[in-house]
Amino acid sequence: MKKIFFIAAMSFIFTMASAQNNVDFEIADGLSNATLKTRMELQVSRLLTAINTAESNGGNVNFSGIDIDDMASHSIVMLWENVRFRTLDDEVVTNCLRLGGGQSDSWQVRNIEVEMKPLDDTYKGNKIQEVSIDFDKNGRIVDFNFTLGINQYMRIMKEGVELDDLDRRMQILHYVEQFRNAYNQKDIDFMDAVFSEDALIITGKVIRRVPNELQIRSNRPEIQYTKQSKQQYLANLKRVFARNGYVNVKFDEIKVLRHGANPNFYGVTLVQHWNSSNYSDEGILFLVWNFENPDAPQINVRTWQPMETPDDEVFTLDNFKI
Repeated sequence: MKKIFFIAAMSFIFTMASAQNNVDFEIADGLSNATLKTRMELQVSRLLTAINTAESNGGNVNFSGIDIDDMASHSIVMLWENVRFRTLDDEVVTNCLRLGGGQSDSWQVRNIEVEMKPLDDTYKGNKIQEVSIDFDKNGRIVDFNFTLGINQYMRIMKEGVELDDLDRRMQILHYVEQFRNAYNQKDIDFMDAVFSEDALIITGKVIRRVPNELQIRSNRPEIQYTKQSKQQYLANLKRVFARNGYVNVKFDEIKVLRHGANPNFYGVTLVQHWNSSNYSDEGILFLVWNFENPDAPQINVRTWQPMETPDDEVFTLDNFKI
């Protein structure tokens, strides 16, 4: 009798634990194809449930029964090696977006809130984040990224409507989010692909000097700049990845500006919050994105400047010959 009771109790506990991991996902608007909508909802429900189950069990995400391509599953695996996460809610309702430009046959759902579950107490940064999931035209999951907040995203989309380049701005934000996730995943291969071979990479740092009696004090910081090639930057980044158990990069205060003479080039200015096991900082990141090949845009310029940089010294498109 005791054995039967024990088995029944364990079965109940297991059932309750499993139920706590289950996620019901629903697309509220943005997709009229009922068959495709049902398929995408099912795939996301299964994926989020698998992620919650892996976090609860302390294991790896089991992708069986989920229609997900190798790139997307690899992205999740790489993230999982650095930090775990789970959904905040067991019922998730959001809208569906059709991605523009070269991805006109693909779809995306956003604003899925997750709670970060660090592997140790060295983790720094916001523990509540949002993810997006991309699908191909058949409803297969093809990408998984941590994303910008909804307010920033909608502001940039509104600017796109006003300037008649909404599709391109959707592309830009999509690739900026992939760029951010490449840092978090320590994905050197993505970095190698996204930077053009002749990319210009500039990093600034504030020089702290003790003035002598003859020097006039200035409120403007002295900033020293270092220029790197793509190969030098990637080699240094690879060493940074190796030294840190995790990397958590977040972007905010994003501004997107189209080049006046060449509409295939965009300048993206944002504040980068870098947190890792051994180092943290904040700085102003500026990227020049080249969309001459809309299916494989590249970064031609990357600059990083300290937050103390005066506004009139922050890099823009005007500083570079395009």
